[in-house]
Amino acid sequence: VPDFSREIATAVFRVFQEALTNVARHAQATRVRVSLAVEPRQIILQLEDNGQGIRPEAIGASRSLGLLGMRERASALGGDVTLAPITPHGTRVTLRLPRTGGETGLPKL
Repeated sequence: VPDFSREIATAVFRVFQEALTNVARHAQATRVRVSLAVEPRQIILQLEDNGQGIRPEAIGASRSLGLLGMRERASALGGDVTLAPITPHGTRVTLRLPRTGGETGLPKL
């Protein structure tokens, strides 16, 4: 069982939840692949769906509260969320969070 803080666990869960909500609402996907990698220095959550794909203009859309919330949650912990279309169809959401605060100046988690 991975050992990390409650804040990290909550962020991973909330980003996962929002990404699945977006798939259910918008993607028209029939399949979602999820991976969680717990590495010595970082945690990487990745979701890929086979839906219609995210429009490039939606990736940076500040009016999308769900996407904005995912990014803000990750940023608050020294991480980031990226979204990218997958060829020929689908979307990839990647969350990267540091396990320790070494480079970010955050306390050890």
